[in-house]
Amino acid sequence: MNYQKIWLSIVCSIFLLTARAQVLPAAEVSVAIDRMAALLKDHYVYPEKGVAIADHLRTIYKSGKLAPANSWKALAEMATKQLKDVSRDGHLYVRYDTATSRNLLRQQNAAGKHPEGNTIAEEGPDPFFYGAAAAEHNYGFESVRISKDNIGYLHLSEINISRKSLPVLYATMNFVANTRALVIDLRNNGGGGSDTGAVLESFFLPEKTPLITFSNRTGKQFTDSTVSWLKEKRYDRPVFILISNKTASAAEAFTFSMKKTGRAIVIGQPSAGAANMNAWYPVNEHIYISISEMAPVWHGTTDTWEQKGIQPDYTATTEQEINAFIQKKIGKPTSK
Repeated sequence: MNYQKIWLSIVCSIFLLTARAQVLPAAEVSVAIDRMAALLKDHYVYPEKGVAIADHLRTIYKSGKLAPANSWKALAEMATKQLKDVSRDGHLYVRYDTATSRNLLRQQNAAGKHPEGNTIAEEGPDPFFYGAAAAEHNYGFESVRISKDNIGYLHLSEINISRKSLPVLYATMNFVANTRALVIDLRNNGGGGSDTGAVLESFFLPEKTPLITFSNRTGKQFTDSTVSWLKEKRYDRPVFILISNKTASAAEAFTFSMKKTGRAIVIGQPSAGAANMNAWYPVNEHIYISISEMAPVWHGTTDTWEQKGIQPDYTATTEQEINAFIQKKIGKPTSK
């Protein structure tokens, strides 16, 4: 028996099986590209730009630039790079996440479609706010402490304000209520949102204070304002917000509002510049696409942080610089 030939045959078979496993079905990829292009044309906040981005995606697919993708994860990463390069939009991306994609497909199928063909969004709890992971991450409230000289420090890893997280927010603000100043660390906060209005901002600003105006692709607008129903004690001491190039989206929106109203001093490095509000759409059971659907500006102006980021009032890179600046601003505690 020729064992060398048998071994060679086995190796070749394994190689062929591996190669096949690493090649995405061309027909499925084509359908996915068409699906993403159609969603961009139908939903992107700026219609003309949405068409241009969709056309670009189809062009790079036809040119073979996405051909090296040997998995849905690789395709998502390559498509994201292309989309970001042409759009400069931090909220435009493709993600490989089978669980999320299948859940989005279930929601879409359960909701049905409008006669015009647009998907009806399913009513129900948003898993970002009300899912198990939200509670497991303590709704982004990573840590809170008070220093020996009575300065409060709050580290938020995400913005996750909902009816479910309000007790955590209330307890946190009650804990720091008597501090001389509050430092809110958003340096690694990629965003999130609130489904109960601008509650976080409402702890620092008067009720019904107009903040950010959002516009959709049809020109319809709404302006977010501080809430009138908050009964908790407002915080009226100095506020400092720490940001970096990883501070994005809802974390930027909070910082933007606090800075524009003069309520906080911003310290650190320029933020990410991801302002637009996005929504997720399933492409197939493996990947979904995030598309910007609304654009924010400061109310009554055209001022936004999209692409350019929020510029700090004081640039700092080290903890020593940050602490020295804060101490200089608020001075030493009053001796007893």
